[in-house]
Amino acid sequence: MRRGGVQFAAAVALLLVLIWGVAEIYRMRVARGDVFPEYSTLRADPLGARALHDAAGLLAGRESVRWLRPLARLEAGAGDVVFVAGLNRYRGDLDREEWAALDRVAVAGARVVVAWRAEAAEPGDGASARLIRDEPWAEAPPEPEKKTKDGAEAGKPGENDEKKDKAAKPDAKASPAPDRPPPARFAGVHERRWGFRLARRELLAKVADDFDVWRGEDAPEAWPGTLARWRSDLFFVPRPGDGWRVLYRRGGDPVFIERTRGDGAVALLADSFVLSNEAVQRERATPVLAALLGDARRVVFVESHLGVERESGVAVLARRYGLGGAALAALVLAGLWIWRRASPLAPTIPEEAEVRLALAPTAGLEALLRRAVPLAKLHAACVDAWLPGATPGDRRRVTALATSADPVAGYNAATRALSRKSIS
Repeated sequence: MRRGGVQFAAAVALLLVLIWGVAEIYRMRVARGDVFPEYSTLRADPLGARALHDAAGLLAGRESVRWLRPLARLEAGAGDVVFVAGLNRYRGDLDREEWAALDRVAVAGARVVVAWRAEAAEPGDGASARLIRDEPWAEAPPEPEKKTKDGAEAGKPGENDEKKDKAAKPDAKASPAPDRPPPARFAGVHERRWGFRLARRELLAKVADDFDVWRGEDAPEAWPGTLARWRSDLFFVPRPGDGWRVLYRRGGDPVFIERTRGDGAVALLADSFVLSNEAVQRERATPVLAALLGDARRVVFVESHLGVERESGVAVLARRYGLGGAALAALVLAGLWIWRRASPLAPTIPEEAEVRLALAPTAGLEALLRRAVPLAKLHAACVDAWLPGATPGDRRRVTALATSADPVAGYNAATRALSRKSIS
């Protein structure tokens, strides 16, 4: 093999080793999960939520799944728990369609748990919090009626008929609804559906050297009296009359609340730390997590709001159907083809170090005559080319010679005739 072929083979080998090293490093990073956003169930480090996902899947009779499609297309219902952890207010929170999807699954009977990332207070948050508290509330929508097994609305016998009659014949004496100014400054898309606002201010501890989060008046007695390492200055302002239950408070303001919605329930946390891997390992609040999971048969962890979505394409289909080996084989064949084109596998004949070109001065004329004049007519062609420049005596001597088909014999005869003339 030539020296160039050896160098090319070595370069290909080094390239393959480099590709393998990069793939191994990427595999290790993905296994650890730090390439994914915080509070993703694909992260195994303290900032992820993989421990809760795996633990829920190990419980008997339960299934733990990740939702990697758009949140607006969420599919869940009765007997499911949906976790939406790590919401970031600076990134725009959720849009109207996503909140509508969460409300839809809650009304259908699922428990929806929504948790935000911790945020520290900034100057001016106190005045903004007071404005948020005093802002008029948006009108609450009618609570969806619960359905019985046969699809009819639950209630006393004959009550549904009365409701239908009232709907068909509206009361003319009924007073119109009061005109409330819309809370355009602070109301999010979730206020009209669920009836809460999210605000931020500096939340101080209840007493000195005490945990800054303690159990609320509506929390079960079996729950921990305090939750450690709660460092978020976010809090909720629930709408009066919507049935919100305060489970934990910080600085007097609710930070963990819950309410029923249709056939399901909604739970809100102002800090996602209690769902993280670090909290599950070091500061695990087992009764709280057990109550959130409840007796759900299916636990859904939403990932799409964090930017983790399932992509579509040829590479995704190849991985799904196990075509990675085929792709590697195709890559190896392509490398062998390139190598074959660059360096032949068969041994080559060694060439001389110096190539010499030896040509006679008349080689061009000889080649031209061989191609244009037949051998039998070569003597006659030469005589015809010589006659215009010859003397009359020389012409007579040469033309007197018999025509010869052999150009060499004719040339010698003409030479002898001209030589005798010059001697005489």
